[in-house]
Amino acid sequence: MIERKLILIGPMGAGKSTIGKSLAREFGWQYFDNDIEMAEINNTTIEALSNLPVDDLHELEEKYLREVIARPAPYIAGAAASVVDNPENVELLKSVYAIYLFVPLQHLLSRAGSSGVGRQALKDHPQEVIRQRFERRDPLYRQAASLILNQDQTPGQSIAQIISALSN
Repeated sequence: MIERKLILIGPMGAGKSTIGKSLAREFGWQYFDNDIEMAEINNTTIEALSNLPVDDLHELEEKYLREVIARPAPYIAGAAASVVDNPENVELLKSVYAIYLFVPLQHLLSRAGSSGVGRQALKDHPQEVIRQRFERRDPLYRQAASLILNQDQTPGQSIAQIISALSN
């Protein structure tokens, strides 16, 4: 298998961590969890990250994306949902093998939750925020992605599809 930098992109609740950890075990590659690493790099806790103002958090997420993409392959990493809001990051994601874990809007509305890193803006009007983010970001994820997977399947099925795509 070709050494790659796999970056999992998609909304909160798409399964980036679950699929990323499983793929890393399957390939014997390192997995980088963006929330854990951002906390370590910034000498803080995940809880503190989840309490940052949204703009400050998005700035840290973009900085982390640039840092992780600069690492040597092979690895698998999850990217924060917000990184595609910046056109420069969409172009940066095209330089790696970005996998968009697509989740239909109706499923996102039931999956995302309202606490944790990146969910600060969901406290007051979660349904509307999720809807707006989906409508804005779905085309951007599609633009950045090397592979798009519909997450209406089990993680095992998604992993099998990724392995198949990388083998071709």
